[in-house]
Amino acid sequence: MKSKLLEIANWNLCSIRRSAMKQLPILEFSVLVCLLLPPLIYGQTLKVDVNLVNVFATVKDDRGNFITDLSKEDFRVYDDDQLQDVRVFEKQDKVESSIGLLVDTSGSMIDIIPYVRRGVRDFTRALPKNDDFFLVSFGTTVKLLHTSKQPLKHLEESLAGLRAWGTSSLYDGLLYSMEKIEKSDHPRKALIAFTDGNDNGSTIRHDRVVQEIQESAVLVYFVAIGSAVLVDSHTLESLSDISGGRTLYVPKQDAIAPVLEEVRTELGRQYYIGYYVPRRAGFHHIRIEVPGRDVKIRAKTGYSGG
Repeated sequence: MKSKLLEIANWNLCSIRRSAMKQLPILEFSVLVCLLLPPLIYGQTLKVDVNLVNVFATVKDDRGNFITDLSKEDFRVYDDDQLQDVRVFEKQDKVESSIGLLVDTSGSMIDIIPYVRRGVRDFTRALPKNDDFFLVSFGTTVKLLHTSKQPLKHLEESLAGLRAWGTSSLYDGLLYSMEKIEKSDHPRKALIAFTDGNDNGSTIRHDRVVQEIQESAVLVYFVAIGSAVLVDSHTLESLSDISGGRTLYVPKQDAIAPVLEEVRTELGRQYYIGYYVPRRAGFHHIRIEVPGRDVKIRAKTGYSGG
């Protein structure tokens, strides 16, 4: 019986449209398949009539320290102000990650590229072996430079070849990277973009990127290096906040390795929470609470259904 269901599930995966393959904050599953085949929760998306909403939550105390000892019973999750039954709950580094590293190579980054090279090199060396990553540049065009399946020497060569010139296609780079990372089987998906937030060369609009972030489960982090007056903080912070990620600022004279280590540590301290809802169109608000504890919670605050 179980093998037959697997065969049917695999056939369904091959037949659904590409748009349904996205790792959304809403994953669609069959109740029967979920009960019999729990491993499908992380790796596959089935076109049926039950939605699983995924949320990654970071919890800190009033001093900014990560709180990592919470259980499923400690959380209260609301969808459009309706209390939900948490059905998926995983802690911290038990969840594998797929990470996209995006480098702005427009002319405004000419003094920043050397810092990025060192930061990316140190960050990728510290990733758990089960995590995967890729490196993308966006300037006049968007280019995939490296994936974790390629040799380390290839990464070094790709970093050495980074040159700053031309325009910035930030939105194109984000959309390309979101579409690529959503193909990963790893539950946690995050993009880390090194940029000043200025876009003057993309073929898509800002509102398209907002829509894609709302419809996906991808966490977006921005690392803005250099003078704060040259950074479009409104664009960066609004996009990262929508996703449940954040924007970090680094003075040019400071090393970015500690900031990237902060992001890597945060990803490893998150709670993976999931709950089922009926399929509904429109935007829906998410609220997560930990009653009785003085904590600060950062997580995605809503999603677009369909």
